[in-house]
Amino acid sequence: MRNITLNIIQHHTSHITLKVVTTVHSGLQLGFIVAKSSTSTAGIMMIQFLACTLFLLIRNGDSFTIGRSQSVSKTRATLNPLFSTPFDASFYDDDEDSPNPFTTNINSLAVPPNTDLVLGLNKYSHDTTICAADATTGKVLFAMAKERLTRKKHDSGNVASLVEICLDQLELDLDNVVKVVVNNHHHRVLPMEQSLGHLEWETGMGINGGVETGYTDEENLLFEADQTEISHHLAHAYSAACQSPFNDGLVMVMDGMGETYRTMRAAIETDDQNYVCDLLFEGEYECIPSDVRERSQTSVFDWREAESAYEFKKTSDGISVKPVFKRFTQENTPPVLYNHGFENMDSAGALYSRASSHIFGDWNACGKVMGLAPWMGHEWDPEDVSSSDVITAQKLEHPVLQGKLHEEGTDELKIDRSYMMRTPFFARNDPDLFDDSGNMIRKQRYDFDDNDTESDNEYKKKLPTNAALDAISLAYRMQIDLESVLIDLVKYCKAKTGQENLCIAGGVGLNSVLNGRLSRELGFKDVFIPPYPGDDGIAFGCCAYGLFGNQALKKDKDKSTPTPKLWTQPISPYLGPDYSYEEIRNAIEAASPWLDVELVANDRRKYEIMSQEIESGGVIAWYHGRSEVGPRALGHRSILADPRKKGLVRFINESVKKRESFRPFAPSCLSEQAANWFDLGDDLLDTSNISPYMSMTAMVKKDKREHIPAVTHVDGSSRLQTVTEESEPAYHAFISTFFKRTGVPMVLNTSFNTLPSEPIVESPSNAIRSFLSSMGSIEILVMGDYVIKRKDADVRRLLGEMAKDGVLLPATNPKRAGPANYETTFTVAGDETVTPSTRVSMPSRPMHDDRTGGWYILLDELEGELLGVCSGKVSVNDIMNEYLVSAEGQVGDEVNNSEYQEILFGNVIRRLIRLYEHTLISW
Repeated sequence: MRNITLNIIQHHTSHITLKVVTTVHSGLQLGFIVAKSSTSTAGIMMIQFLACTLFLLIRNGDSFTIGRSQSVSKTRATLNPLFSTPFDASFYDDDEDSPNPFTTNINSLAVPPNTDLVLGLNKYSHDTTICAADATTGKVLFAMAKERLTRKKHDSGNVASLVEICLDQLELDLDNVVKVVVNNHHHRVLPMEQSLGHLEWETGMGINGGVETGYTDEENLLFEADQTEISHHLAHAYSAACQSPFNDGLVMVMDGMGETYRTMRAAIETDDQNYVCDLLFEGEYECIPSDVRERSQTSVFDWREAESAYEFKKTSDGISVKPVFKRFTQENTPPVLYNHGFENMDSAGALYSRASSHIFGDWNACGKVMGLAPWMGHEWDPEDVSSSDVITAQKLEHPVLQGKLHEEGTDELKIDRSYMMRTPFFARNDPDLFDDSGNMIRKQRYDFDDNDTESDNEYKKKLPTNAALDAISLAYRMQIDLESVLIDLVKYCKAKTGQENLCIAGGVGLNSVLNGRLSRELGFKDVFIPPYPGDDGIAFGCCAYGLFGNQALKKDKDKSTPTPKLWTQPISPYLGPDYSYEEIRNAIEAASPWLDVELVANDRRKYEIMSQEIESGGVIAWYHGRSEVGPRALGHRSILADPRKKGLVRFINESVKKRESFRPFAPSCLSEQAANWFDLGDDLLDTSNISPYMSMTAMVKKDKREHIPAVTHVDGSSRLQTVTEESEPAYHAFISTFFKRTGVPMVLNTSFNTLPSEPIVESPSNAIRSFLSSMGSIEILVMGDYVIKRKDADVRRLLGEMAKDGVLLPATNPKRAGPANYETTFTVAGDETVTPSTRVSMPSRPMHDDRTGGWYILLDELEGELLGVCSGKVSVNDIMNEYLVSAEGQVGDEVNNSEYQEILFGNVIRRLIRLYEHTLISW
């Protein structure tokens, strides 16, 4: 008998090809290539061909397996799985809820094959991102951050995988990429990539970019396209100005660090035609320090962009973007050291990040600093009821930042880092973290909230540690200082330019508290902040420059080639891959032993189920449509709950998100109702959709705070997302359903991720892993038209105690989810006691996490043994008999004791349940 493999190969062509290849092992590999626009006739041809082939195989007594091969197209592997065989598609079922894949597009994002693309890339730096647009129409077709693919938050490196998935989703090839615009604020990109031989050497050495696959691939280097590089703050400016809903205005770019001055100066001096930067306008804008050119020639280290202001104007000819103010900050320490010396720079953003590092040990946890600051002024009653002293953080007397960013001399910015020196807060070992025996009792030093036993008996009061109180003091000081110096700078630039519309970009643009004040207090008519003001927005700015150029530059203005029509409205943030019905179904099928699944095709009924669940106190996850670009979940990859239930703040932080309890949650509110619940200010002309991307913090109206405590922070503020029916009809319809049931026009919304340091879920399998990893704290996952619940371990079915139609069903046998790798370590204590610890990795289980190796720590030796024997061929009865026989030689007649057997049986069942709950076994 021969083993024969049937492989189905997907290729993007306009016809169907069949081929047979004989392997060297005498196995026969049969493949067929399926076109995107398969007709029913083509489907019948394939069915007939396979039927004949299978008949011959069976007649000859051959065994066969059916598999799926990857694409052999010019781009790499196609990511959309096809049906295993055409027989998987029902040509006879009239159920409208089960679409026939051969009568629908394989990929809904496919564009005409002659489409030319402009790619914008943030490359090799943190938050590596792609943005792809139609070079003719200017329409943005696809955008995605690399972290969503690799599952590594803020991931950096090359863009090969992003270009591959982009082209695959659009069903295009590398030949369609005609222009690439790129930025990396750490170093120039195009000069580095000129020598392919050197890049290959780095790959062979496993150094620099060569540590990662794809570094030398065409998809990363894109040599055949026209390539341009633009400077960092200019890219930020373009990301906001080009998609603003107004035709002119001021763009404030407030960043941690941008391009180096010497990099820009060198490009000017050498007349580098492939690099565009603000120094092309040098002498036309106000510069701090005014003599940065001279200083940069003698300073030990370079100078970097800190804060910049631009004026822009859209006309029928295109867009003009010009800097009107730039502030540079010196690199105070060698850029080759930790994080490029970022923590020692003097930009407002870098100093805020220094506080983040000092408190949390993470330079990129600035959002947590912002959430910590409002706890200043809150008072906790001490655990000792006899004490009259309240617990509260103390205000720091001296500012960290004071002065004016736009001045030199006496009034210039002054910085005091003394609060952020010596041992960082996250590394302190304060006495209150330990008990009298020296055992650490507060491993999470920032895990506190304002819940107490009066408001919810289920929870015990969590008081802040001394480190947490100091962290609150520093966070508050940094927040008010940041607001003070930047509000002053924006006010100055507004007066300087006379502009009435404001755009905000750069990493500081993620500070929603600052954004809220800028929108309410400075008299702007309109304010626009894109969903991605941070460095993931760089790709959008690069793409925009590639599409539209800059009418303020002579070389762009004189170009004879036509440019697309300018964007007149903000681009939808939902630009990630569009996962097919079949991909969702396959992900569910892979985890089916652990899931209860209901198909609900009627949207109204689905929204009722969701609303009823959160109204009853449950937490749900919603996964639908294309994923959001940017750091905030906006309804397509969200965890949702009832904003009226304050106890959910701790529950979601602690049990769902597994993070500190002090952190607040945002509301997604119907835009037409927002003004009734939040103070949106009086200056803006239109506040109907003031914060569609969760970019601004507003105060909850005092008479409404008691009604929505789960989304009202300790100071009465709320980071608001407004939802319109026009932009988000599904999300709006769901919130409207909840509104009708409860009278509250909003839901609690937080990003759908439940694993530590995990970015927002991307694929259907990511969603199921994150859902299962919540260990039941998320009640329902709604994915497409599927309503999914976690299946409880059915012990009665396992033991054969379940009946159907009056007949007992046979016992099922527990079976491992796949191959397992074991690793045992031993710890030797001071008294020479040896303690073993065994962990197991099983890549095929649905809860496996590649980032950490997916290790699961076994409870004990018994649990490891049980996992080993769960082959699907032995029952619990077999397992019990084996243990009783083996124990007879150790405990003698005790094995016949019913109490002994009950204890053993209980231990076995409890461990099997635990293995089932962690998706290592099923039955």
